[in-house]
Amino acid sequence: MYGHKLRVLIAALLLALGLSGCSVPEAKRTPEQWLSLSYAGLAAMDQYAFSGSMSMGLEEGVMFKPQMFEGKVVNHHQLTIQSDKQDPLYWNPVEVLDSLNRSHESVEIIVSGERDASGADTLVLRAVEKRDAAKKRWTSVLVQELDQVTGEVVIKSGTGSEKRKEIVEQAKQELDAMLRSLEVRTEYEIVVDKQRMLPLKMEEITTFAYERNGRRLKENRHTSVRFQAFESSAARTD
Repeated sequence: MYGHKLRVLIAALLLALGLSGCSVPEAKRTPEQWLSLSYAGLAAMDQYAFSGSMSMGLEEGVMFKPQMFEGKVVNHHQLTIQSDKQDPLYWNPVEVLDSLNRSHESVEIIVSGERDASGADTLVLRAVEKRDAAKKRWTSVLVQELDQVTGEVVIKSGTGSEKRKEIVEQAKQELDAMLRSLEVRTEYEIVVDKQRMLPLKMEEITTFAYERNGRRLKENRHTSVRFQAFESSAARTD
């Protein structure tokens, strides 16, 4: 709880500095400043909603059916994400932007001055996450997912199925081997409302490369998210 409140406080401070720095003309803001302001703007919102899709694919061109999801944040706390699949999905946009703001390899403005469907003046940032940070984050996610799945298998099998326990142990060994060779590259494109300094849309493309059974394999993940219904106690925006 303390860490959450501290993150909101820091975001509010960043936003205040961005608004006052304004002394710095909009045209002279750096890509890094826009990234920081978009994170701070979203973190300062009391409430907003988001919806999107996540799809996985293999290097050979095999694509899996996209997973649709939607979520809502109220009083800075994320409510449960609803998904069209049984698999649980965790995606916190503020945490994603916070991590990217702190550990990016590069940030650039690739489009500026375009208006979206609502008429908002926007720019598009392309940000690449540092590879060591991306690997650390995904390693944690994959280990947690395997622990959850294997824990359920062990509970269901009880003490009567040594075969299932062997399979669980083998899965852990294979994951350990994969993680040792894992390389991750994550790139984001973020559409930012220049006036409100809020992200309107995020696209994430992550590529995984790893070795398995002597073969070098690649997978990719594409996540697309739109934000709407922003509300703030300081000011209300729709």
